[in-house]
Amino acid sequence: GNADADILSQDMKNMHTYGMRLQTRWITIHDTTVDGNSAFDANALAKIKLATPFKRPENGVFRPGSRFTEFYFDETGDTNTQTEAGDYGGFGAIMKLTQRSPSADTGVLSLFYKGDAAHSGLDNVAFWDENRIVFAEDAGDSMHTQRNALDSMYMFDVRTNYADPSAAVPLRILAQGRDASATLDSGIGATDGNGFQNDGDNEITGLHISDGDPGIGGILGAKKPEPFKEGWRVFYTQQHGDNTTFEILPRSQSERGGDRSGEHPRD
Repeated sequence: GNADADILSQDMKNMHTYGMRLQTRWITIHDTTVDGNSAFDANALAKIKLATPFKRPENGVFRPGSRFTEFYFDETGDTNTQTEAGDYGGFGAIMKLTQRSPSADTGVLSLFYKGDAAHSGLDNVAFWDENRIVFAEDAGDSMHTQRNALDSMYMFDVRTNYADPSAAVPLRILAQGRDASATLDSGIGATDGNGFQNDGDNEITGLHISDGDPGIGGILGAKKPEPFKEGWRVFYTQQHGDNTTFEILPRSQSERGGDRSGEHPRD
């Protein structure tokens, strides 16, 4: 019954502190075999059963080659630069969960990356290869205005320690803007007083890196991605505005001049 105390609790601080390793245990909120198929409030049940609250978890993915024992997921956070919970996950975060096996009931939770105003609202995610993971922002119009910047897509290396921002920062691989439709939405949203809903940006969504395998072996996390090789392709969707889907392609050999660094998108 005390939201501020919960948000600024020591538990929240620990969960968003680099180097902390928190023991986890899965809790069953609702089992249809036991509890039936009637509608239920998952959030209320989670509170009753003391499940861990996160700062709006959005998406997650298993690390390729980990045999489904290493899982990364994001918290979108407050999407407001005036958040009072900066050290408590206010700007969102990337969490790492490790378990001995996919069916284990216990594991270890640790902070992989703590967001800030420049890297916030993390949402869609995909592994680029075995060691590099890409997250896209959905910061929202309020934060776009506050920081004078729209959404970007960032690449992280899971072997890197991001605790010291002066030593390691995520690599921006795509900066998004506004197409004609989103520009109109932005103008209407700024002047409309009737609850206009459309965001005035082209949010980066639907990031998908795949070789198209529809079988069990093609489940995300089962294979190590190799973009632009052996049928692996990279797509993302530009939500809001014109809602266009794009494919990221490698530079041609002539443009690269033989330099294989062109196989990865650049800032």
